[in-house]
Amino acid sequence: MKNKTSKYFKYAFGEIILVVIGILIALQINTWNENRRASNEETKILTALRTDFKDSKIRIEKTMSMQQKALNHSATLINIHERQDEKEFKYFDTNLDSLDNLIVYGKSWYRAEPVTGAYNALISAGKVDLIKNEKLRNILAQFSADLESGFEDQQTAMNLLHELTKTSSDILLKITSNKYRKRSNLNPRPKDTLVVAKKFFTNDSFFGNLLAKSYDENNRLARQQSMLDQTKAILEIIDKELNK
Repeated sequence: MKNKTSKYFKYAFGEIILVVIGILIALQINTWNENRRASNEETKILTALRTDFKDSKIRIEKTMSMQQKALNHSATLINIHERQDEKEFKYFDTNLDSLDNLIVYGKSWYRAEPVTGAYNALISAGKVDLIKNEKLRNILAQFSADLESGFEDQQTAMNLLHELTKTSSDILLKITSNKYRKRSNLNPRPKDTLVVAKKFFTNDSFFGNLLAKSYDENNRLARQQSMLDQTKAILEIIDKELNK
């Protein structure tokens, strides 16, 4: 009986060991499959994020380029205003297209609109933790927070644009280019528009508002530079992750 009992316990113990080993192997296989699925999903997420942030980079760079152009045109206009040079007035009186171009771009306002579809979907699905790189998660969160906070100067900028348009409305019709007039089915610009430039460049109200707008534009440009730096950092990390 002792021998039989001993053999029985040995057999039972062996069976238990085999069952435990089988369970451990099954758990290991299941964990491996879960990790593989998570890794595949992370790759899809990173690929979608890379597509969005590449588009965002292009948009931000284009916007910043246009912002810089607006600032350059504003500076040109303000400098002419401050010089009060009759020769310059006469030049622009005979080159109204140049004056029109300076005013249109000088009082323009630009703001980048990044593409955030992939990241918003990631947040909504609660799958941010699938991104293993902690630095990437942090930069993405910071970028999203900065974007959500909006641009503090937007209302001020809209008010300034309104004032700039209002204080230049009395000459806009006279200086509007024939190219735009043709596109809008208007007659060619009248030729008796001399002394328009002098009248415009002595408009202190317009140039005071233009200077205020330039302050805001420079601040927005600096903020969008920060967004661009974040975008580049995000793309760099994603590329490294996808190339592992």
